[in-house]
Amino acid sequence: MLTNAPSFAYFNVAIAASDKAIDAATQYLAKSAEAKSGEMSVVRKLSAGEVAALGLKAGEVKPA
Repeated sequence: MLTNAPSFAYFNVAIAASDKAIDAATQYLAKSAEAKSGEMSVVRKLSAGEVAALGLKAGEVKPA
């Protein structure tokens, strides 16, 4: 069985809880024309300074 190669897309999410951040990124992807299914995981938590520098509002998702 052939499978697609993995797609590595990174998103910055201003939500502290990793499970809720994954849900928000999944919902963000579902709204795009490139909606894909598959496994998602958290790479690392953003610091408060990083969130501020990225201009993220609470609960916001942006492509990295």
